[in-house]
Amino acid sequence: MALFARPCIKGFGLSIPLFLAPAFASRALSTTAPTSASILSGKPLASVVPQSLRQKGEEKLQNAAPTPDPELEAIRLRRKEMTASKKARLRRKKRNLALRAQRRDGNKQRGVSSLYGTGPRKETSVYKWPLPEPVIDAERRAQFKTAENHGLWGFFNKARQPMVSGEEEAAFGRAWSYHELAAKDFHDLHRLYWTTILELNRTKTRQYEMRRVRAGYGNYEAETRIQALEETNANIRRVLGDRHTAYSEAKALVNRVYLKDLGLTPDGCRNCIVKVTGMDEIAPEYDVVVLGTGLTECVLSGVLSVKGKKVLHVDRNDHYGGEAASVNIEALYRLYGNFKPGEEPWKKFGRANDWNIDLVPKLLMANGELTNILVSTDVTRYLEFKQIAGSFVQQGAGPRATVAKVPSTAGEALSSPLMGLFEKRRAKRFLEWVGAFEENNPATHNGIDINRATMKDVYDKFGLEPSTRDFIGHSMALFPTDDYLNASGMALETVTRIRLYANSMARYGKSPYIYPLFGLGDLPQGFARLSAIYGGTYMLNTTIDEIHYDADGKVSGISATMKERGDEGDGMKFTTKTKTLLGDPSYFPGKVQVVGHLLKAICILTHPIEKTGDADSLQLIIPQSQVGRKNDIYIAMVSSAHNVCPKGYYIAIVSTIAETSANHHLELAPGLERLGKIEEIFTGKPIPIYEPLESGVNDHVYISKSYDASSHFESMTDDIRDIYQRATGEELKVQGLREGQTLAEE
Repeated sequence: MALFARPCIKGFGLSIPLFLAPAFASRALSTTAPTSASILSGKPLASVVPQSLRQKGEEKLQNAAPTPDPELEAIRLRRKEMTASKKARLRRKKRNLALRAQRRDGNKQRGVSSLYGTGPRKETSVYKWPLPEPVIDAERRAQFKTAENHGLWGFFNKARQPMVSGEEEAAFGRAWSYHELAAKDFHDLHRLYWTTILELNRTKTRQYEMRRVRAGYGNYEAETRIQALEETNANIRRVLGDRHTAYSEAKALVNRVYLKDLGLTPDGCRNCIVKVTGMDEIAPEYDVVVLGTGLTECVLSGVLSVKGKKVLHVDRNDHYGGEAASVNIEALYRLYGNFKPGEEPWKKFGRANDWNIDLVPKLLMANGELTNILVSTDVTRYLEFKQIAGSFVQQGAGPRATVAKVPSTAGEALSSPLMGLFEKRRAKRFLEWVGAFEENNPATHNGIDINRATMKDVYDKFGLEPSTRDFIGHSMALFPTDDYLNASGMALETVTRIRLYANSMARYGKSPYIYPLFGLGDLPQGFARLSAIYGGTYMLNTTIDEIHYDADGKVSGISATMKERGDEGDGMKFTTKTKTLLGDPSYFPGKVQVVGHLLKAICILTHPIEKTGDADSLQLIIPQSQVGRKNDIYIAMVSSAHNVCPKGYYIAIVSTIAETSANHHLELAPGLERLGKIEEIFTGKPIPIYEPLESGVNDHVYISKSYDASSHFESMTDDIRDIYQRATGEELKVQGLREGQTLAEE
């Protein structure tokens, strides 16, 4: 027991008796192990080691320099830097406190500031004495003598007070928008117009008075108020101008049709018909005659009118839009014949006029050509747009297929479920290359002959897998088939298409697409209104009797008949001359060829599409290779968020190109399966897709192409540019959205 009561050295988790310490200390210097006899003798173990060896080891220990630890040195250096930074912060804090104590006021917004909308406050000041109140210069005021009962005193908001405080000047709402004013009648607009004029005069008078007497405040508030008033005033003039244009068009239309005057006849009912020919409304010759009011034709009509051309635009139908029209649900039932005589199945979906259903499945690219044309021609003032919530692609087939957002940036590629880990890195490198690509800078081409290479060569260079090539080529570059892969020189066009998709995506974030409120049918009407403003003449319910050609085979004019639906007469016949004729394929059956057939199904849903995050609108592309086809399947969906149907409903259109001569419903099956439960479906016969046989250079007849199956307008705008180039000999140049400008609300 006495052994463990003695003092000990503690270390390495052991308690070593003090009388054994020399033995353990010297054991490391010993070259021979101690014997059992030396331990039992009670002598210190160090005495067994020779003296010379023990001294030599102690000298080595004393002379050995300690080796510095890099990690410890780094820790010491960081602590030293942190200490210096902390001292600097404390010095700055003390200095700021001292300055604040000198100013006696830490609020940067104190004092007179038009920018922050604050007036003079004598309670707080940067000096030891209060600020002087702004007062009227008595000497300057004395120069102007005003009668006490002058009638102008009643002009101001407050009696005998030509000036108000900054807070009172800034107390006003926002400007009235065009669409808010469009809902008002003429009398309200008239009163509001003169109210803005009165308020503008009051505000400018107060602003002048404050400047004259050097009030020292109020100028910024007055300018802001004037800006809002002038914006409201301009919007009122726009609404009244558009209504006058619409009235003039309606009046001209009435003068060209039969007027039925109801009254009394000798037997108690008078039915006197007054016929107004309106021949004076039709010019003997036009620069351009346009047949059909499809979107392609209306865009060309509007652009040509803006360019100064005299345009006559006719259509056999009683509505605008042609194949791109929007119809209500009753008209849709009647168009497709989805009901039996005596039934009215559309009533289960509420009021028919609450529906605006597109006949073509199309969306607008935010940075696309159609958007640029809308902005350049200012047709956007007639329309409102809303962002499409998502752009998706399907990978695989059946219920277990993956549906994911189309990645448009390198960062999105890394988080996409469409690719594996290593493929994500390859896709990231590819998208980074596309983002840095410049056509005129070979250094950004990554060693690729961009003008001659195929897109397959580019994919091979980055080592992309077939599934990645699918969603890049079909969901970003928006090619409908794989024909682009092996075509020489298609690499440049493909990269340009991908950049357009990425730039459109960057403008709004959720998707690259936008959509007009109340449906696509407003697009043709907007361009028709543009043409009418610039002198274009429109005639609906007009059939073409004959197209005239001269001896050289060039078009020279048309003969037509305008007849209202239900009219039993012969209608109004007329002939006019022209040297340029534009139209859709239905007017030229002998000059077009069928290049395919469009399949589409218009579906009404009561739920969002599964695996899309409950998006209220979207585009979903099923690449052809994923379902064993040659053409992609497109799904375009909108909802009540776009004012096209009542709340709780969704409208989805599935479309593709026919690849068989029968069983077309099976070709749409992958898209219909993706929709889930369908409340009502409208399908018809395959729609022929026409293309002109000739360019029109010889006979000056320029024919547009039919709409394809894609869910965007880019192919249509290519056709518009091509027709404009051939018809005028000039390139169509338009101005797109400016930096930071938006067209759609989220």
